[in-house]
Amino acid sequence: MPIAPSRKNPFNQAAVIAIAGVLGAVAIGFLIIQITGQAADGELNLNLGDDTFNVGDAEDLALKIDDEDVFGGDPLLISGLGNDRDIYVQHLGDNPVDGWLAFAVRPDDVTRDCFVVFDRDASEFRGNDVCPDLVFPEDGDGLRQYPVEVIDGQVFVTIAAGT
Repeated sequence: MPIAPSRKNPFNQAAVIAIAGVLGAVAIGFLIIQITGQAADGELNLNLGDDTFNVGDAEDLALKIDDEDVFGGDPLLISGLGNDRDIYVQHLGDNPVDGWLAFAVRPDDVTRDCFVVFDRDASEFRGNDVCPDLVFPEDGDGLRQYPVEVIDGQVFVTIAAGT
């Protein structure tokens, strides 16, 4: 049985594909120009996730951080908050609503394999084997600090606003 010839013109199909490609390239170029312009003007605000996160119940966390049998009496380490935003959540004092701190586990100018660990006996943070000369007080002074709020008994840390 003979096969009927195709009525579609290959030239027309190629032309449609070419036009679609050109229009797609123009659209992508337009978007790149717009995004670049907004970034240059400081108008670009890209939110890929929530900047504020709930760490947990203030009273429960304060007890766990202060109790040597639970977390070893160490601050809470929270890792993987986007890029290199590993932080410590620290509680100082007797009042579970007050005394909350959040700060980076490493100075801004070091590599990711350098970080500080809490030395409970000395009540300070010391650098690991990669950067043993680093020393910071138990409140993380000298490390990037993040705002902490206690709202309705819950501890919230805002990671985008580190100073």
